[in-house]
Amino acid sequence: MANPTLPTLGSALRYYLRQHKLSEGDRAHLKRWLNEVDDPVWGQLAADTRKYDQLPTFVEGPYSVFISSALRARRFAEGEVVSPALQRKRKQQREQQERSDLLTLANEMEGVVRHYQACRRAHHQQRVPSPSGVPLPPLPHELETKQALEWLERDAHRIRQLAERVSAAEPDWGEGPIPVHVSRQSGGKGKRKQSRGLGVFMQKMVNCMYQCCGKPRFDVVAKMTNIAFPHADVVVENVRSACRPTTRTARRKRCTQP
Repeated sequence: MANPTLPTLGSALRYYLRQHKLSEGDRAHLKRWLNEVDDPVWGQLAADTRKYDQLPTFVEGPYSVFISSALRARRFAEGEVVSPALQRKRKQQREQQERSDLLTLANEMEGVVRHYQACRRAHHQQRVPSPSGVPLPPLPHELETKQALEWLERDAHRIRQLAERVSAAEPDWGEGPIPVHVSRQSGGKGKRKQSRGLGVFMQKMVNCMYQCCGKPRFDVVAKMTNIAFPHADVVVENVRSACRPTTRTARRKRCTQP
């Protein structure tokens, strides 16, 4: 009997469908998947993933990892397919720019604090002490200024911490032991339509399976592919074929692996 406290594929899909930034393609993809939630393969996959115990805790996990990975893999397959090396380079450039922008903002906030403190020291007039010698409480505007400066300092510190975490964003579960091979051809004689995109999608999702549960789960990836691409008509052997090495070097490396 299923544990009612654990997320289900249905609850995870409905969670994603409530997000407002989904594209029409993503929304259609999730709705097609919602029609397949009764298949026992999803519960088996979740059980394998929990047993493997390599994922951190996610909202609606582990299903949210499968869903986000499938959405990203489909977008990648449908878009301008470029090599994974170029994808990584572009990601690194975006992260470097974001980190630089955050550090610039933190420096500007700290600069405001230093400037105000310097001006205050230069123009501050000593208040007349009380006859009793007890320190006078700060004036209302002094208290407000002090709180504002402390807020700036705290937020500048938080922004610096965020800049350091930029490169530790959500991992790409599509990276793994299967090289993502971007074919120069899509379709053509003897090839199915969208063959390049389908191959990339399957390779990425098999890598996701390896990372999540330690096994390729070709059967699950075939089902995910047919959901992402309704007319793909992919079977398990198609997934196996997409993941086979395509170069002599890669085949030799596969043979020498334990």
